[in-house]
Amino acid sequence: MAEHGVTEFLLTVDDLETMVRAGVFDRDDATRVELEDGRLVRMSSESMPHARAAARLSLALNLALARLDLTERYEVLNGGTVRVSETSAFDPDGAVIARDAEAFFLRPDQVFLVIESSLATLKRDLGSKSRSYAAAGIAEYWVIDVKHANLHVFRRPFDGDWTERLTLTADDSVSPLFASDADIALKSVS
Repeated sequence: MAEHGVTEFLLTVDDLETMVRAGVFDRDDATRVELEDGRLVRMSSESMPHARAAARLSLALNLALARLDLTERYEVLNGGTVRVSETSAFDPDGAVIARDAEAFFLRPDQVFLVIESSLATLKRDLGSKSRSYAAAGIAEYWVIDVKHANLHVFRRPFDGDWTERLTLTADDSVSPLFASDADIALKSVS
């Protein structure tokens, strides 16, 4: 909340897109930002454990899509921006999207799964980001807890909340809703 006599200027996702297109934010580590409730949030630099966990899960998803012959329909992204409301847009560590998705920032209806690899931002990823993805209708959201080697799985949003929540360990396997036979062994990604 702004101090009395001070007017706060909140941004929209369209404002952010205009700034990114103009080069205000070049999307490198020094200027990585997300927009949450109209406010710019600077993203922390990625550590090796953070990047490694996200890359391994993305690779496992790509291998599962190929094995299940689903690469014509789905694509795994490492990065990209997902528009979750008019005033919030996040840059997840990974996402599975429709192969034919076309947009500067992805819309929720183009995204089947969002992935965050979390080391320094676990509270935000499990809290406000999770609620925002549910409210946007993202079908599934996975958060890799790098420190504790867990995968938090959120599924089936309803009324701005998740109807299914799981916490999996390295001994478990997981399949996304859109590919129920994927059977990804979490040992392979930890």
